[in-house]
Amino acid sequence: MAILDMKRIEILAMLSDSKAIVDLIQQQGCVELVDYSEEKFYKLSTSAAVSQFDKFHGIATSAIEVLDRYAPKKGGLLDSFAPRDDMTVTEFAKKSQDTDAILSKCYGINALYKEIQDAKVEIIRAQTGLDQMRPWTQLDIPSSFKGTINTSVFVGTIAEETNREVILSKLAEIVPEIDSEIEIVSADKNQTCLVAICHKDFAKDYEQALRSIGFVAPADPTKHEPKVRIERLEAEIAECENKIAENEEKIKTYAEFRGDIEFLIDYFTLRSDKYKALDKISMSDNVFVLTGYIPAIKVDEFTNKLESLFDVAVSVTDPSEDEDVPVLLENGAFGRTMESTTEMYALPTHDDIDPNKFMAIFYYFLFGLMLGDAGYGILMVIACLVVKFKFRLEPKKAATVNYGLLCGLGTTFWGILLNGWFGDLPAYLANGLKMGGANPMSNYSLFEALETSEATTVFLMFCLIIGILHLCYGCLLGVYKTWKHGKPVEAILENMPFFLILIGFLPLIDMQISGKALRRYALGEGITHTTMVKVAQGFVWFFDNCSTYLYYVLAAGAALTVLAPAIIALKDKKSIGKVAGGLGAGLYALYNAATGALGDILSYARLLALGLCTGIIASVINQLAAMPGNPVLFVIIFVFGHTVNLAINLIGTYVHTNRLQYVELYAKFYEGGGTPFIPLTVNSKSFKFKEEN
Repeated sequence: MAILDMKRIEILAMLSDSKAIVDLIQQQGCVELVDYSEEKFYKLSTSAAVSQFDKFHGIATSAIEVLDRYAPKKGGLLDSFAPRDDMTVTEFAKKSQDTDAILSKCYGINALYKEIQDAKVEIIRAQTGLDQMRPWTQLDIPSSFKGTINTSVFVGTIAEETNREVILSKLAEIVPEIDSEIEIVSADKNQTCLVAICHKDFAKDYEQALRSIGFVAPADPTKHEPKVRIERLEAEIAECENKIAENEEKIKTYAEFRGDIEFLIDYFTLRSDKYKALDKISMSDNVFVLTGYIPAIKVDEFTNKLESLFDVAVSVTDPSEDEDVPVLLENGAFGRTMESTTEMYALPTHDDIDPNKFMAIFYYFLFGLMLGDAGYGILMVIACLVVKFKFRLEPKKAATVNYGLLCGLGTTFWGILLNGWFGDLPAYLANGLKMGGANPMSNYSLFEALETSEATTVFLMFCLIIGILHLCYGCLLGVYKTWKHGKPVEAILENMPFFLILIGFLPLIDMQISGKALRRYALGEGITHTTMVKVAQGFVWFFDNCSTYLYYVLAAGAALTVLAPAIIALKDKKSIGKVAGGLGAGLYALYNAATGALGDILSYARLLALGLCTGIIASVINQLAAMPGNPVLFVIIFVFGHTVNLAINLIGTYVHTNRLQYVELYAKFYEGGGTPFIPLTVNSKSFKFKEEN
């Protein structure tokens, strides 16, 4: 069972039971409601109520974000895997009575946070004012001072660093007849603050002269000495800082209500979802009608419960062929680990096959080969096992943990075969955490080689052969899918030609890539790994004895590619012209198949690239850790370096493993494009409903 069979359900009941029935549907979480319209019925507009619930939801969400900032929730990363609290419908109803009180606390938290934000803005404003006033600290008169009975005073700045003599000389050139005095208050590379004095009779001409050399009066002159404003601004900053500290402490006192606020967020989510669902039903003065989709395996359980609680009429029918029926997947523990990966690409349609369990067979094999370090794999396995045994995992979280566990097992498997133990850590352990020691595990490496280049070429051959097997697997799935839909001829003609071409490429891998290196492996020259010698001998025998036949297979695949469109046209009793056109299309398909096969196969070289990348970087980290010659520094550098290496290569391995599935495997059999099944359900993060005795 993978893609669940869907049924169309229609419910007719008394209008007075409408909200209770929608509540039951939401708690059961097995019906996707669709809009229902009928001329004899009218619809209820719930947009205003939904808008209000969304507003309250936003207030509660803002409050929890503020609380998380100033009173973070205690607990580690693993606590995110903890199951939600169980709650009965009665407990939910009882707790719902306190929503107004909880909402008022949210308003209080948000109000305190707004005061904090306002205080921070005020601090910035005051700090800006301080920055403007500090150059005037030594000024002992207000900056707005204009002079005495006989003198005029000008307080301002020049936008450059200068001195008294330069300013006086410039003024003497412009207004030589005016005697004046200049006092420099402060000067830096950006500006010079000064006070200029002249006789009142020459004030107008003197001011024009000052402006001609760049003098600017202050935009906000002080009525008192600048130090008075400085003291006032500093006092404002101190007052705002105290206000911030006080409000932060008040916010922390709300930490005890965190659980209540989380419940409130879920409560308004449920209410909003429910009222959106009510907008899809039609009603008269006495009855209402709703319709939707339900998985066939849930029909009996749901209808029995519905009929036992309410006076309803339930109709369950098969959807029509032209309906866009939503898709719900149901897999075992192994296939379920791949569901999120497939959903990122596209859900299958009801005419498609569920690719999850098929993809999983190769997925962890390829993932482990690309990460390829047993030390990293063991860490992943331990972390996932700790989570599995520590928590009672819910289905989606269990699938995520199982995904990590299987990736870790695949990585451990290939790490053992490729002799990757945190890079070459065994060599350093054998030599007292110093460089230069022999690796005691080297004899157990699957790809032990006479020369590094030869090991790489053989490993590349191995990766490409895996790629061919992966692609052939996709072709066989394409045959299975088409045959399943009652088209055996199309199943063979549309998929087997490419399958044969892929098999025919095998001798080219030996000729162009592995060559002499594989044969030196087969002779066992300097290689102690007997299993690898036997495997190499098997490949050499295969290539030497089967290459001719494989070329025949390649030719058959090419011929079948050319003839397939014409044969299908003949089968469908098309005209001679279309049969001839099929031959032309076949020639073009042969070109695409040849270039496509080569490109697809070479794409699996990334298995070699990422596998080498992880190991080489890990070995460099070990070398850097050993260079100081200090065991403590070795451990510190080792832990930090391998943590970063594991994090980076996990991302790369995840991306490229998915790419090999999406681009290479899915292209051979999978179409996708299904609409996800989105039932009205309890979308809560803090609790889940349980059956009530």
